[in-house]
Amino acid sequence: MTIHGIITGDIVSSREIEAVIREKLFDDIGLLLKELKKQWINSYETYRGDSLQCEVKHPEFALRVALIIRCFFRAYFPDELKPKTVVKKGNMAVPTKGYFATNFDVRLGIGIGTVDFIKKNKITSSDGEAFRLSGEALDSLGQGTQRLAVKTFNPALNEQMEASVLLLDALIQKWTQNQAELVLYKLQDRKEDEIAATLKITQSAVNQRTKTAQWMAIEKLILYFEKTVKNIQ
Repeated sequence: MTIHGIITGDIVSSREIEAVIREKLFDDIGLLLKELKKQWINSYETYRGDSLQCEVKHPEFALRVALIIRCFFRAYFPDELKPKTVVKKGNMAVPTKGYFATNFDVRLGIGIGTVDFIKKNKITSSDGEAFRLSGEALDSLGQGTQRLAVKTFNPALNEQMEASVLLLDALIQKWTQNQAELVLYKLQDRKEDEIAATLKITQSAVNQRTKTAQWMAIEKLILYFEKTVKNIQ
């Protein structure tokens, strides 16, 4: 039995996002998924102007990839929203980006199971257990505050993961843009000095953001998920 990992998502309150920003956001999602195809996903599709679906290369990576996508949204900060002023912090002028709650989010349903067929160039026309489970996971979120759900072919694992995923989701919703941006790179196994250079901050600042984002707990859960899913195949 070959197990697959499918992620289905839709942008939260997409109709409330200004058209020019929504268009740019959707274009940038496509660029992110294209980049992820180099290492993490086999195929993807964006559709309806607010939805996406992808198949991960290995099902155990499904949670990691979903979190990469989620972090992208939580960290997203288009030029149109950049403030013209800065916040004064003592005698220093500090850019406001990153110090507040994020403006964007996405609902994501992860499905782990078998597939009947996958159309690589149009994944949304594919079918099978993993696709149905991913859709059911997404539907279970409804319009509530929870934004992440996992559903596998294994009922015991579903019950085992439910509380952890709920806690993870609650933690993510408290992130600032800076924290989401930091975790986005950590999830891709970037080293601290590389992250510091990319974000143009010191390594001590990277270390501080790592702590405040609770990366240690997140990493433990991801590694547990990857080991567990790999072993049930």
